[in-house]
Amino acid sequence: MKRVACIAGLFTLVLSGCGNLPDIQRAEKAAAEGDVQEARAQLEKLAKFGLADAQVELGDLYGAQDTPEARQKALDWYRKAAEQGSERAAIRIGKMNAREGETPEQRANGARYLRKALAEGDKTALIPLINLYIHFPREFPNGKPLELIPQAREAGDPKGDVALARYYLLTDQFESHTDEIEGLCAPIAEAQPECFQLLARVYLVDGRSEDLKALVDRAKQAWEQGSIEDRDLYLFARWLSDDETPQKQVAATNELYQMLTPDYVPALTARAKLIMENNYLAEPKVVIEMLREARANGDLKASLSLARAYERGRIVPTDPKKAIEYAMEAREKYPSAEYLLGRIYKRGYLGEPDPEKAKHHLLAAARRGFPKADYALAELFWEAKGIEVNRVYAWSFALLAVEGGVERAKELMVDMVLTLPKHTEERAEALYQQERAARRQMMAEGASGPAKTTKQGG
Repeated sequence: MKRVACIAGLFTLVLSGCGNLPDIQRAEKAAAEGDVQEARAQLEKLAKFGLADAQVELGDLYGAQDTPEARQKALDWYRKAAEQGSERAAIRIGKMNAREGETPEQRANGARYLRKALAEGDKTALIPLINLYIHFPREFPNGKPLELIPQAREAGDPKGDVALARYYLLTDQFESHTDEIEGLCAPIAEAQPECFQLLARVYLVDGRSEDLKALVDRAKQAWEQGSIEDRDLYLFARWLSDDETPQKQVAATNELYQMLTPDYVPALTARAKLIMENNYLAEPKVVIEMLREARANGDLKASLSLARAYERGRIVPTDPKKAIEYAMEAREKYPSAEYLLGRIYKRGYLGEPDPEKAKHHLLAAARRGFPKADYALAELFWEAKGIEVNRVYAWSFALLAVEGGVERAKELMVDMVLTLPKHTEERAEALYQQERAARRQMMAEGASGPAKTTKQGG
C-alpha cells in the first residue's frame, strides 16, 4: 500500500494540469484503489512520455518483484530516468548494483553512483556503499568501512549497527565480539530483521540454547504482530538450517516454514526441500503435494525440485519424462535445470543416450555459471559415447570445471594428461581462454536465460 500511495502522490505532484495525457484519471483511480497492475500499465504510458519521476516509480514497481527479469526492467527504467538527471534514479542504480551486481564491473559502477550520491548529501547511499566495501574488500582495497560505519551510527541509522556486526562476521572477528554484537542487535531485531540471524549465531557460538529458543519465539511473535514480513521470517528460518550455520536447527526451521505456509509460496518449496533432506519430518507424499501447490502458484524453484525428485527416484518412482517436463519449466531461471536436462540425455534415462541434446543443455548451464556442467561436458567429449572424441574440448572444459571448484575434474585431467599430445594441450588452453573471455563478456552484458550455443561444443 505504501508503494501505491507513493504513486498516487506522484500523479498529483507531477501531472497536475496535464489532463491531456492519456489515461491520467484511470491511473490515479487505479493507484488510489490499490490496483498495482493497472497502475503499472498507466505508469508505462507516462514513462514512455519521458517523465523521469514516472520512470523511477515504474522501476520501483518492477524492482519489488523478486525475479531477474523484473529487476532488469527496473534497472532499464532507472537508467532512462538517470539519463535525464534524476538523482533518485541514480541512487537506485547504485543500490541495485551494490546488492545484486554479479561482476566486478557492475559493482564498481554501483560504488561510483553511491559515492556520488553520498558526496551530494544523500545519506541513504552510506549503508549500501559500506556493504560493498565489506563484502568485496579485494575489489575495493581503498574502501574504509570502519571509517564510514561510525558516520551511519552517529546519524542514528540502525543499519550502521547491523553493518558493524556484519563487519565482525565477515572479517573473522565474530567470536571475539559476541557481547558487543548482542548489544548492537538485541534492541533492534524487529526493525532490522537481519539481527535475528546475527543473534542466533551469537547464541549458537556461545552455547546458549535457551536464549536461542527465546529468540525463535521472539521472531514468531514479531511475525504474528506484523513487525516483520513473511520474507524476514523465511530468511531467518532458512538460515537456521543452512550449511554455514554453526549448528543446524532443522526442527526450528520446519516449524517456522509451517507457520508461513501455504500463503508464502517460497516457504512451501523450502519446506519440501528440508523434508527431502530430513525425511523423518514427513511422508514423501507430503513433499510432492507441497511442491505441486508451490508450482501451481508460479514458483519455478518448485518445478526444479519436482524435476530432481522424478530424476533421482528417492521419494517418488523415477520418471524421466516428468523430470524433463518440470526441468523445462525451470530452465529459464535456474541453470541447474539445464544441467539436469543435460544429465538425463547424457545418461540415456529415456532409453538411448542423446549426446547432442546433452551437449546443448550442459553448455547452456555451464555458460550460466554452473561448473558441474563443465565437468559433464569434459566427460562427454573424453568418453565420446555417441559422438566423436574431442580431446581439445575435453581438456578445455576440464580446466573450466577445475576453475569452478569441481574437484573431480582434477582426477579426470590426471587421466587425460597421460595420453594428451602437447600440441593438443596448447590448442585446448587457447580454447579455454577464449571461452573464459566469452563468459566474462556475457556476464558484463547481463546475459540471462538459456545461452546460445557458439562455436565451442557445438
